[in-house]
Amino acid sequence: MYLKAFLDNAKAGTDFELLIQGYKNYVDHSEGTLKIIYTDSMVKAALKSNDDKLIGSAYLSRGIVFYGMKKHQEALENYIAARTYLERADDPYLSYKLKYNIAQEKYYLGQNREAIELLTQCLKYFKDENTRAYLNTIHSLGLAYNKSGDYGNAARMVSLGVGEAKRLHNHSMDCYFLHLDGLNEYFTSNYASAIAKLKQSIVPLTNLNDYANLAVANFYIGKSYWAQKNFREGIPYLKKVDDEFIRSEYIRPDLRENYELLIDYYKDNNNQGEVLKYVDRLLKADSILRITHDHLFDSIHKNYDDRELLLEKQKMEKALYRQKSNNNLLIISSISLLAITLFISYKWKTNRKRQEKIFKELMQENQRLSMKPDKNILKELAIPKDTVQKVLQALKKWEANKEYLKSNTSLTALAEYVGANNRYTSEIISFHKKQSYNNYVNSLKIQYIIKALKTNRLLRIFTDDALAAEAGFTSTQRFVAAFKTYTEMSPRVFIEKLRKELDDNGEPS
Repeated sequence: MYLKAFLDNAKAGTDFELLIQGYKNYVDHSEGTLKIIYTDSMVKAALKSNDDKLIGSAYLSRGIVFYGMKKHQEALENYIAARTYLERADDPYLSYKLKYNIAQEKYYLGQNREAIELLTQCLKYFKDENTRAYLNTIHSLGLAYNKSGDYGNAARMVSLGVGEAKRLHNHSMDCYFLHLDGLNEYFTSNYASAIAKLKQSIVPLTNLNDYANLAVANFYIGKSYWAQKNFREGIPYLKKVDDEFIRSEYIRPDLRENYELLIDYYKDNNNQGEVLKYVDRLLKADSILRITHDHLFDSIHKNYDDRELLLEKQKMEKALYRQKSNNNLLIISSISLLAITLFISYKWKTNRKRQEKIFKELMQENQRLSMKPDKNILKELAIPKDTVQKVLQALKKWEANKEYLKSNTSLTALAEYVGANNRYTSEIISFHKKQSYNNYVNSLKIQYIIKALKTNRLLRIFTDDALAAEAGFTSTQRFVAAFKTYTEMSPRVFIEKLRKELDDNGEPS
């Protein structure tokens, strides 16, 4: 109620800073994709203000939301957009806040030296400016030192963080320093201490609903038990990592080993059912890592590549089948499963080739959508020729003015625009455009959004909701369905292909 009152009041005035704050309030109190929708509104309001500081701050906030959702590519693109504006705005705090968040992405990319350099600069600034930002920076520096193998400096950051938290009477980061201390103990082979400290961090991390750091804590507790050859104690913690993966699909490169340990353990215990289960889970984890950590995936040390995993899976399936039964029904089921698998694989490969072909066509200069004609289109047209020409000329103007982007576009509105009745308008479109009215309008909308995505890199970080609004669709569901109809891929898949294509060709940032 209070959020709405604040926002309504801001909309009624002309203070853009107040309006942006109104949307930010909603961002802070929303979950999931709703956060992104409200950050879209923040950016739009900021752009209207023509104020570099407001625009840069809005893009920065949007990037932070994406980072919190583990969407690193989108986060980085928003940070880059923010930098352009903040370089012109005289606001040291926002500049260092941006620098801090870029350092987080450097850490994520494994560029620890660059992350440490940026965070060291931030540490000096935030010390006297913002207590929480200062403590966050100490913790981030500790993580970067730890990841780079400098465990001495990582331990120094833990001591500094704990001491400064006491001095400043701010204990909001205590569990994170404890968590980092536990990780440091693991990497310096102090396994008993690592277990104790990481276990202590679990309750406060649970209260904060920090599933990512909980998964990391459970993994390194399990690995510490593993290092002590205490496998039975370690197994429950490795399974908790798997539970979180099932719940949220959270995975990062070092957590991949969780499944290798589980597979090896159940192999040694001759439990083929569990081996098969965790082979499946590892294949799924790899498919996610390819999307979220593509730049790191090839450098991950793997004891099992995907081909070996698939062979392992097939062996386990065959062994389980033999154990259960050798009757004819089993053989028929196996053959059917193989046939279905081959068919699905064939359809997947065919569809992928088809998508690549369509994508290449769409990337050509001024290429229009290649669409099959609608069924039941008119073969003859019983309308006076002068009326037809008049309508076609008006349609040409209607297309040139992009009237189809209006969300309230209807056959009646179009008929009024072209100066004809609904039936004439519909039949002329059917005969000359080889499409029904709805398909004709949708194809224009999709054609427009594809061209816009190719030329405007900022649109590529829009959500499907925002893209639907941009193209004049009344719902996201209709937009996505129309996009798939004309391109045989979702907007997300097209954008990913577009990013890769433009990155390969060296599109400037």
